[in-house]
Amino acid sequence: MRIAVFSDIHGNIYALDAVLEALAHEPPLHAIVAAGDLALGGSDPAGCIDRLRQARALAVYGNTDEYLFAPHKTPGDELHLKKWDRLLAQVHWARPLLGQERIDWLAALPLKITFSPSADPADDLLIFHANPLNIEDMILPAPPTQLELLGNARQTDEDPILARVLERVAPRTLVFGHVHFTSVRLWRGKKLVNVAPCSLPALDKDPRARYTLFEWDGHEWCITRRYIDYDWQQEIKALQASGMPFFEDYTRTFAQS
Repeated sequence: MRIAVFSDIHGNIYALDAVLEALAHEPPLHAIVAAGDLALGGSDPAGCIDRLRQARALAVYGNTDEYLFAPHKTPGDELHLKKWDRLLAQVHWARPLLGQERIDWLAALPLKITFSPSADPADDLLIFHANPLNIEDMILPAPPTQLELLGNARQTDEDPILARVLERVAPRTLVFGHVHFTSVRLWRGKKLVNVAPCSLPALDKDPRARYTLFEWDGHEWCITRRYIDYDWQQEIKALQASGMPFFEDYTRTFAQS
């Protein structure tokens, strides 16, 4: 069983096309999965959803997807609540471009997807956006990486959020996005694999698109990363021409890479 997973497309059609083109040259895959935050934040939200559907990709919804199909709900986390006025302006720009049918498609996506290579639930590959219980509480990289990237370890292995969202989860391999940094963190016998971001420069300022392959070898899920160069200047130009409010919030991340 071979599964390809990527996350946090954020409406960047150029990054998504680069990923899908690379996937077309992979050996046969059991499934392609997009782990949320599919449309909001880039120049072509509708095109990204159409591409995913044409590729017959499976998907889960992320927090920015919920903003699109439930704009009456304010974010439950402080980070996104602080910039809700700007996000809501982008939501109101994107919704007419998406149209009701695509919005309904987003609303019908599941919170998580499971692949079972054996009868043992511990062997399952569990895919979600932020964590298995909700779309907001973050799973950060390992504490040493947090210290390097953020200047302090904000989420230790004893953090109560990790225990609350993970300790009753049976699978040993958990796959997600949300935090824009590709990493693997070991926590209480579980492998926490962040596959993001497909579209925006990661916290390490790497602007390449990316996806991750998971292959079951009969005992465990083997992980292979793929990084793809693409012309991200195209997305900057498209954003500048798009009319999306506060597009500079996204072009600025590319300028810093």
